Amino acid sequence: MIAQLTGTLVSKNKNRIIVDVSGIGYEVHISLSAFTELAAENSKIKILIYQHFRDNGVELFGFVSEFEKELFLLLIGISGVGPKTAMEILSNTSITGFKRAIISKDVKTISSIKGIGKKTAEKLIFELKDKIKEFYVPESGMPVPGASFDEAIEALRSLGFTYVQAKESVDNVVGAMRSSSSTQDIIREALKKLGR
Repeated sequence: MIAQLTGTLVSKNKNRIIVDVSGIGYEVHISLSAFTELAAENSKIKILIYQHFRDNGVELFGFVSEFEKELFLLLIGISGVGPKTAMEILSNTSITGFKRAIISKDVKTISSIKGIGKKTAEKLIFELKDKIKEFYVPESGMPVPGASFDEAIEALRSLGFTYVQAKESVDNVVGAMRSSSSTQDIIREALKKLGR
């Protein structure tokens, strides 16, 4: 079982990368949020792996943190949620945002994720409402951002920006702002970066 790959990032796009490990290129499916965390092509990387066996072969799914992988495993443990659906969830919400949506039973937010209808959203809430409360999201580490950061991303997504666009713009402005900056301040500056 492959649990981790350490090698050279040969190529990357928004849903897959190729990692060269001792001359062998491994194709790895990733989330959009992992894509934004990865180094540039030709850099050395370490990526956590989930190996998925299918009748017609094996697929590798990659994660930049233990927390992303743990949430992925929690999701695929639900009947009817496969690895690709779990990746769509990870691509279209932050870990803290998804946890908050489950706890608050926010069907609208969850069903807005590609491939997730109202019934699946309700099932996710029912299956995860107790388990997700125990899912620890660190205050530091892979950076899982604070509430203002997270709320700014969700607000930008509601305006029609993708998760990647929203996260990149918020990342760019937060570093230059005071830690006490409000969500509204972050959104205002991020919109300037996005040309709105």
